[in-house]
Amino acid sequence: MITPRQIREIRELKGLSLRDVAKYCDVSAQLIGQVETEVKSLTEENYKQIIDGINKAYAAKMSQ
Repeated sequence: MITPRQIREIRELKGLSLRDVAKYCDVSAQLIGQVETEVKSLTEENYKQIIDGINKAYAAKMSQ
């Protein structure tokens, strides 16, 4: 599992906002931000959801 900081770096490298990612997963933009800044703990459940959201949001962005 990668770190919260690495999640943020990946999201930003792909040019995605918190809202972009939140649209494609069951995690709110607020929670994603809190996880990335380590205000909230990164659990295996929200890790999977956030990574899935990043992948889906990026795929959607590339297909436009």
